[in-house]
Amino acid sequence: MINRIFYILLMVLLISLLAACSSGTTTPSETTAGKLPHSMKGYELYSWQEKNQWHFTLLTGTNRNKTLEEIISNANIVSEDEWVQIHVVGVDAIETVLSKLPQNEEIFWLARLRSEQTEQGDINIQLPPGQIIDAIKGHAGRCGLNFLVQQP
Repeated sequence: MINRIFYILLMVLLISLLAACSSGTTTPSETTAGKLPHSMKGYELYSWQEKNQWHFTLLTGTNRNKTLEEIISNANIVSEDEWVQIHVVGVDAIETVLSKLPQNEEIFWLARLRSEQTEQGDINIQLPPGQIIDAIKGHAGRCGLNFLVQQP
């Protein structure tokens, strides 16, 4: 009986230590589990189509231009210093991510890369068809987000 209690306590301790060690960033599945932090400069949303699927990346807003490599990266980061970089595929997935933002957060959906940046290969940062834009914008409105779509 004492050995069993010791074993259970040891397992709880190990799980707690593992959770503490990985608290700096989250995995994609964890990004949908909790709230995302407020961003002083809002968030930037990028989209592109690849193999007939719409990809979306949500990044913390900053004054600097984002690189294409950063935008299309599969990295999913929510750091302790409130840097957010989340890449998902599909409308349902980006709606789930947007649901985790605080109300009144500003999101700027950029229709293209800034002029100093160049497209690479088959990746073309662009807005999806109007029906998809309207669905995502409507969802953002229901979440209480200030959602702005850059026109091409």
